Amino acid sequence: MRNTTAYCLLGALLLVFGGCKKDQDAQGPNGTCAAQSPIIKTVADLDGTVRFDAAVQQYLIYRAVPGTYDSVELGVVCGTLPADLQVADAPVRFSGTYREYANPPQAGPAGRTYYYLELTKVAAR
Repeated sequence: MRNTTAYCLLGALLLVFGGCKKDQDAQGPNGTCAAQSPIIKTVADLDGTVRFDAAVQQYLIYRAVPGTYDSVELGVVCGTLPADLQVADAPVRFSGTYREYANPPQAGPAGRTYYYLELTKVAAR
């Protein structure tokens, strides 16, 4: 009887501690990158706007998709955005790689697409 109780307790502890970890694939230097995620596209010298997204608790670069009236790309910045650009609605010009974002927030207007954004260049406009 004592062995059965010990095994049940051990199994419960393994389940609790092993099953409740954050998704390690989505972790990076700032907790938001997925280097293993597929590359969607690489961009150069695009205009965007810095925003802080409360849903993902991270800075992102917001960019309206040309030729549409309601589609936007939300690039969740991997790593650290330079301090002088961590200002709401700061206009920027950027280059980098968009990667697939695994679990985007469901709330919000239609037409929003989240990506991880690995910046190779970013500067104020």
